[in-house]
Amino acid sequence: MDYSILKHSHAGLAYLTILLFVGRFLLFYFYPVWRRNRLLKILPHVLDTLLLVFAVMLCIQIAQYPVHDHWLTAKVVGLFCYIGFGSIAIKTASRRAFFAAIASYLFVLGAAKAHDPLSWLAYF
Repeated sequence: MDYSILKHSHAGLAYLTILLFVGRFLLFYFYPVWRRNRLLKILPHVLDTLLLVFAVMLCIQIAQYPVHDHWLTAKVVGLFCYIGFGSIAIKTASRRAFFAAIASYLFVLGAAKAHDPLSWLAYF
C-alpha cells in the first residue's frame, strides 16, 4: 500500500479516535444511561484496532520500529498512558483522568509530528 495512504489513514483514524473519546466521555458524564449503548461500546475497539493495524503497516513501510527509533517508543509509551487514563475516565467519569488522557494524546500527536520523543518541546 502507498505510504501516503497509510499515513493519512492512520492520522485520520487517530483524529476519529480522540473525537469519539471526547464525545463518549461527555455523553457518559452528562447522560450515564448511554453507557449501555452497544455501538458506543464496540466502535472504539474497531477504530483502535484499525489504527494499530495502520501503525504497524507504517512501521514496516518506513522501516522504523519502537525501541530502535526513540520517537516511536515515546508514542507507544504515550499510547499506553492514553489507554490507561482513557479507560479510567470512561469507567468512572473522572475529569482528572479525562484531562490526563487528552494530555497523553497530545503528547503522542506531538511526538508523531516532530518525530522526536520530546514531542512538542522539540520545536522550541
